[in-house]
Amino acid sequence: MKVRPKLILAEILLSAALLFSVLFSITTFINFIGFEDLKIKTATLQDTASRIKYAVISMLAESEPTSFLLLEYQLLIEQMTLELDIIAEDRTFERLPDENKDIFVGITDNWGFTQQVLSAAQIESYLDLRDNSPGTSPESLATILAVLRETGDGQAGLLDALEDAEISFRQLERNINLFEAMLGRALNDMRDSADLFRRRQFVQAIAIPVITLILAFFGILLFAGNLSSKLIRLDKALSDVAGGDFSIRVDMKGSDEFNSLATSINAFTRTLGAKLESFRLIMHDIGQTLNSSIDSTQVESTLLKLAMRDTEADGAALYKVGGESGELILSQTEGRFRPPFEVTDLPDMPDEEDIVAILRSRIIQPGKTILGESAVQGQAIFIRNLNEIEPTSWSRSEDDPLFISSIIVVPLRIGSTVFGVLAITSAKPDNLFSDLDYANMQSFGELAAIALDNIYKYADLLEATQLNREIGIAEEIQQDLLPKRLPRLPGGDVAYLSRSIKGLNGDYFDVYPMGNGKTMVTICEVAGRGVPAGLVMVMIRTILRLVASSEKDAQKIMTLLNQDMTRRIAIENYASVGILVIDSDGSYSFSSAAHYPLQILRSESDSYEAIQTEGIPVGIDKQAIYQQEIGVLNNRDLVLFHTDGIPEARDRDGKVFGIENLLKVVSAESENSPEKIIESLRIELEHFERGTSQKDDQTVIVLKYTGGSAA
Repeated sequence: MKVRPKLILAEILLSAALLFSVLFSITTFINFIGFEDLKIKTATLQDTASRIKYAVISMLAESEPTSFLLLEYQLLIEQMTLELDIIAEDRTFERLPDENKDIFVGITDNWGFTQQVLSAAQIESYLDLRDNSPGTSPESLATILAVLRETGDGQAGLLDALEDAEISFRQLERNINLFEAMLGRALNDMRDSADLFRRRQFVQAIAIPVITLILAFFGILLFAGNLSSKLIRLDKALSDVAGGDFSIRVDMKGSDEFNSLATSINAFTRTLGAKLESFRLIMHDIGQTLNSSIDSTQVESTLLKLAMRDTEADGAALYKVGGESGELILSQTEGRFRPPFEVTDLPDMPDEEDIVAILRSRIIQPGKTILGESAVQGQAIFIRNLNEIEPTSWSRSEDDPLFISSIIVVPLRIGSTVFGVLAITSAKPDNLFSDLDYANMQSFGELAAIALDNIYKYADLLEATQLNREIGIAEEIQQDLLPKRLPRLPGGDVAYLSRSIKGLNGDYFDVYPMGNGKTMVTICEVAGRGVPAGLVMVMIRTILRLVASSEKDAQKIMTLLNQDMTRRIAIENYASVGILVIDSDGSYSFSSAAHYPLQILRSESDSYEAIQTEGIPVGIDKQAIYQQEIGVLNNRDLVLFHTDGIPEARDRDGKVFGIENLLKVVSAESENSPEKIIESLRIELEHFERGTSQKDDQTVIVLKYTGGSAA
């Protein structure tokens, strides 16, 4: 019997036991009430017998009218007869022993005899004798008899009649006393028997339900113990399997689910053992491949061959996720892999090279074809027999060279990221993949994904190592380009702050003496980062130093820089540039290629003057026209250059440092040297950015003019 029917049967038995116990308790309670009712009836019967006795006594002693005394007596006689009949017909009385019932029958017979001792007519005639009383008022029979006996009145006939009445009533009283005594003994015996029966019922009411429940409880314990024993054996078997013992076999007797489960566990351990042995061989082969080569193409080829060998597939293919939209691009094929999508541009009898060429030329869009569906869903797809499903656009006849009978597609996934799919196909109608092949391929896909991910990461690491080496060289070159020591300016002092995030700096600055007392101060910010930005920076420095001369102003130098840059770099490698040409007499020219304005803090007014010109970044349009502003610096005027990394610096709350804060710090330190101004600005920036990481390169140049004015 199965476990579920056993549980249902156990529930039924327990419910039946509880129901029996409840019904038995109810029945016992009803019987208890019946015995209590019988006790009440017997007590009422005794009370009625006593009342009859007192009624007979009162007939001699009372002076009430004859009709009243006679009616009272007759009613009590009828009540006694009725109560005897009620007890005789009581169902509880029927449960008493036969001895008690026989005694009660004798009492009933005695009651019939007692009634015959003195009939109602005789009682009435005796009571009517009171009408012959010598007195004037009604008197009792006993009073009249006593008077006649005392006076000796000559009414001898009346005296004799009264004496006969007294004798008859006394005889009736004795018979009633005898009946009452017999009734009392009989009723006591009945009550004793009823109490004994009631106590037995009470004991049974407790014992039988308890015994029933105990038996049911032990039955359920026995059943639960049997189930627990089987569960423990199954749990131990599964623990052994989890511990790596696949030789375990579970022997479970019976025909329930546990026996079926034991059979399944035995089959599972055999299959799992074979599967792990197959995986061991696969991992051994993968390890051999990785030891002999780190070429990703060779590893992919080996994995496809292993997948074919493990499933007896005719062909296998590996697609990688590529492009911005996540398209699938063929990376490698082995065997005679057939395209699981519609192909319309092949001859009737294509060569294998033509089929591979079609596979390589076809880019699978996300969610399209069975390959794209597996990649998007991140789930393996298995079609055992294509002939048994609804025809698709790539369903083909068996004589078609592209015929596919069975296919398995497995996503290559690390975590939640799918980076490719692995597919195997069978072209033979009698060689269909099985569920075991499908399960093996899912596990194989996980192993292949790990192996390929490691190979790809290792290749990326080698590439990154080479790139880092190149970046390091470029960084060294760039550091050599930035001025290690600023030249002395005729009529001025200059200092700078340059903070890069990491690696190559995207900001560039230079202070270059042009001769004849002129100096070129340059600041620029190259779009992008890394090697391309560093190379653009090198190019800017080279061009500027080539074209700069004392005869050229800032506008001319900017125009030549843009023309030369546009011929040499791509449009995405542009740069914003600010060029200041300052003479020893304080005269200057300034040109901007979309850079921040030049800020001049005038010493006389202690206010800033922003100098800006229109112009697009250099390197975009060769024909771009640049403007310039000319002016004169006065003694102790401060000139401020900066890149966007300074005002766009943020604290941990996301608040920006801002232009106003930058100008405020410089203004507060304007009486100090440029070096002290730069140091104060550095401290302020570090305090502002505490608890956060620097987000952009930061460059600022401070120049204080100390010469005489050209004006």
